[in-house]
Amino acid sequence: MLNTEYLYGIFSNVASLNTTQLIGLPSGASIQSLAIEGPVVSASVILEVYYKTIDYTLPMQTDLWMRFDDDLKIKFYDMTLRRLPWAFDFLLPKLAPTIAEELGASYNGTDADNQALAAQRAIADICSTAMEYCTGDNQVYDSNESCMQFLADEVPFGEAWQGGQNTTICRYVYKNMVKFRPDVHCPQISPSGGDMCIPRSYENVTEDFPFVSTLVAPNASFTVDNTKGLSEETVTELMKLSMLQIYPTTVAFYSIPTILYFFLLYVCAKGVEMVLPRLYATYRDLSLENKRNTVTYAMNTFWTLVALVTQGVGGSVASQNYTVLNVSLVRVVGNLISGLYIFELTYRPNMRWPLLIHHLCTLFAIVFLQVVLQITEHPAIAAAGYIWLFQATTEQSVFIGLFMYRLRYPKLLVKRTLQFAAVQSFLCKIGFAAYLFVWWGLKLAKFHTPSDIALSVMLVLICTLLMSTQVYGSYAVWSIARNMDRPSRVPDTEKLHSETSSTTAVSTRDSVSS
Repeated sequence: MLNTEYLYGIFSNVASLNTTQLIGLPSGASIQSLAIEGPVVSASVILEVYYKTIDYTLPMQTDLWMRFDDDLKIKFYDMTLRRLPWAFDFLLPKLAPTIAEELGASYNGTDADNQALAAQRAIADICSTAMEYCTGDNQVYDSNESCMQFLADEVPFGEAWQGGQNTTICRYVYKNMVKFRPDVHCPQISPSGGDMCIPRSYENVTEDFPFVSTLVAPNASFTVDNTKGLSEETVTELMKLSMLQIYPTTVAFYSIPTILYFFLLYVCAKGVEMVLPRLYATYRDLSLENKRNTVTYAMNTFWTLVALVTQGVGGSVASQNYTVLNVSLVRVVGNLISGLYIFELTYRPNMRWPLLIHHLCTLFAIVFLQVVLQITEHPAIAAAGYIWLFQATTEQSVFIGLFMYRLRYPKLLVKRTLQFAAVQSFLCKIGFAAYLFVWWGLKLAKFHTPSDIALSVMLVLICTLLMSTQVYGSYAVWSIARNMDRPSRVPDTEKLHSETSSTTAVSTRDSVSS
């Protein structure tokens, strides 16, 4: 509450007052510098402080540190008005003539006269506030006259930097907050000064640490208790650890979401293995190798669909809307596909070379784009990755068709599904490959650093390899559908490595790219 009153209450009614105020109204701001590290924000802001009665705007620089909580609310802050004494001395000669006119006093233009007029204005405003709001149990002065006498004779007006001392200027700072909570703020403008306008020691103010945790950005979560007893060198090393910038290539980084994703893939696979025998008698007759192939079809269908939906949510990346959410979602899709392919490489007992090449090239492409994006920081690379990933996230029909084939769904249904899958997969892969090359030509070909040249070369090479396996894969799926008209299928219990013909239904699929 008090922080809110400091930030807003001091200025809340300045615009509605008809007398000249020593504290102006912030009417605009421009950020001169800004740094954000975790929950800690440091900024230097040029405020435009408006003084209505003289129609003047004073530029004032404010340096502040803020710490936010998990709800993005300011937990605490440290603010300094840079060059405040200078600004106050600069401002007084502009305010003094109008103040003199308001008070019916003479004006001779000297520094002493300016200071005296400012003091009279402050005293009049403090006392009128005390008389209006500090009444009953909150009364702090017997009368307006006693208030003015005390502030004029018993305490100094003070310098600009004495806004937290036993001065009139300190009481002036708090007078705008009195009406919000008289029980709290009337004491601040009273003779005692409450707990704010009191004498202070320079050493104590300088050395006192008023926050529950530090505002050192990389050390923002450290408290006095959890660093107690540690050497300065140890604290420095902890700060370095907290300051460590995490990149996709950082070795000493433990990605908890990735570990959880691999565990989830394992659980899903085990779940599918338990469910399929209960639903399909044909599954129980399959060899171990073909059982695992069938499980991967189900897994790939689900997880590529999840990846495709995620792409849809972050789809504005393709229109160069590079928000944190959109770029992060592209990375999430890359993680989903990478994890799925690595799991498939380890889960399936055998993979023929076209599918192996496809998976390895896809993994290399995802890793390479992440590295080049880290080095070059070209946002168009994120969009290129987004487009490229569609070649891996639009194959659900293929997996469904092969799943149905393995489990001996009706022949005509399987045939039509596989034919559709072959055509759909081929068109999607060709279409997105063409889109990728057009995007590269428009957005990335103009860059000629070594990293950009490497990206161009690898894009052509990897795309060529991937398209070779993908076109072959579409042909192979079509061949499976075509061979459905043969008198009988190849027994599902036959070992995959013995199915050598590319026109044999089972062998063809298991040897091609997904």
